[in-house]
Amino acid sequence: MIDTYRPATYGELRLRSLIREGFLRARRTGRPVMVSTTAAITPADPLAVFASGAKLARERFLWSCPSLGYELAGIGAAWTIDAAGPARFAEARRAWDRLRAEAITGDLPDAIGTGPLLLGGFSFDPATTSAPQWREFPDALLTVPRYTVASTDGACWLTITAVLEPGAPEPDFEELLAPLALLLGKAAVYQPQSHDNPLTVEDALPADEWQAIVRTAIERMGSSDIEKVVLARECRVRAARPLDRAATLARLRADYPGCFIYAVDRGPSCFLGASPERLVRLRRGDVLSTCLAGSIARGATLEEDTRLGQELLASTKDRHEHEVVVRGLRDALAPVCRELSVPAAPTLMKVRNVQHLFTPVTGQVAPGQTVLDLVERLHPTPAVGGLPREEAMALIRDVERMDRGWYAAPVGWMDTRGDGEFAVALRCGLVRAQDASLFAGCGIVSDSDPEREYAESRLKLRPMLSALGGTR
Repeated sequence: MIDTYRPATYGELRLRSLIREGFLRARRTGRPVMVSTTAAITPADPLAVFASGAKLARERFLWSCPSLGYELAGIGAAWTIDAAGPARFAEARRAWDRLRAEAITGDLPDAIGTGPLLLGGFSFDPATTSAPQWREFPDALLTVPRYTVASTDGACWLTITAVLEPGAPEPDFEELLAPLALLLGKAAVYQPQSHDNPLTVEDALPADEWQAIVRTAIERMGSSDIEKVVLARECRVRAARPLDRAATLARLRADYPGCFIYAVDRGPSCFLGASPERLVRLRRGDVLSTCLAGSIARGATLEEDTRLGQELLASTKDRHEHEVVVRGLRDALAPVCRELSVPAAPTLMKVRNVQHLFTPVTGQVAPGQTVLDLVERLHPTPAVGGLPREEAMALIRDVERMDRGWYAAPVGWMDTRGDGEFAVALRCGLVRAQDASLFAGCGIVSDSDPEREYAESRLKLRPMLSALGGTR
């Protein structure tokens, strides 16, 4: 166990010698060389590391799912992959493959989140024109943090990574270690200050205009082969004081422990949220994806909650919408899986203010597949785009009247083995100083009711509104 308060101790873990080895290899080969070392440290809260990192770096990343037993925080950028266009997934994988092929990491623990990680996300649709508010978030942005803290299964790990460029000077070893005291010195647990931050909230499109878009989509679906299309809307928030990103994440983590709490911080802007929907997880050949479609409110009492859940399970409209998503995921994964298991009927996933129809899809992938390969196959799922995929995406571009940016797109991480986990970026917001844009979407099928869909979108906005304002 490494004492995180004495950074010089880290010299015993061969980081200095690894840096020297990588420096010489980069000069010899003419290619960048990634060097990294990982060690167990005294317990540290990744969210506290994320908060402390604001004083050190423009780039920060958080990935937390308390119910799964692991959390990650990444601070700084040792290396960044930035790709554009429809080939962004493949370009990102090729760039990562090149970098990890020359990597010098030493022995890595067999624990989630250890070793060099690639963290970040993608845009929903590279074919759309990017709105100015998304300027810090290109079609693909994946970063190897300088410092990564992983809390997993009761243990805590620190990874330090450097990428040595050919011709660049050898990095200063002490400068690499100096930030650790600030990052980890008070990181046992994050305690946000409790205060309210009154919000002014306004729909980007008035309710009647958005409902008219839903009606237009339903009419267009009637003369096409589109079974389902997902339409989103934006809500604009202005706070009385600058929005505290770490405190917002703390509220989301406390209120939604079964969701994926994520943040990609780019200095001026931070994209964050609490998604109930895993896109895909890959670990040692085992793949897990989840279908989440069809929603209803939680009840005020146990009896009402049960009644609403049974109503959702019996809903012909919601069951049809859900089956479209299950079919889409099964068809996307089957060609690269040696075996695939899909339950015959959905169950309920209950989070703080909403319950969803839920179906897990599990399988064994063929050799050579990475989590990014699976992300490319799956995105956009029918849960956030529609079915058939291309026709639904064309309809979204034509009628939705907004740039989704990273909303409803993949966000997550990948390690040097090709394993990792990505969620669908839902229940989210793009935060900038005192302002935030929040997003919610609804699955539209032929018998959808525009007023009901608008009410469902309001329900989906509540987690972020509560977390930003600090009120319950």
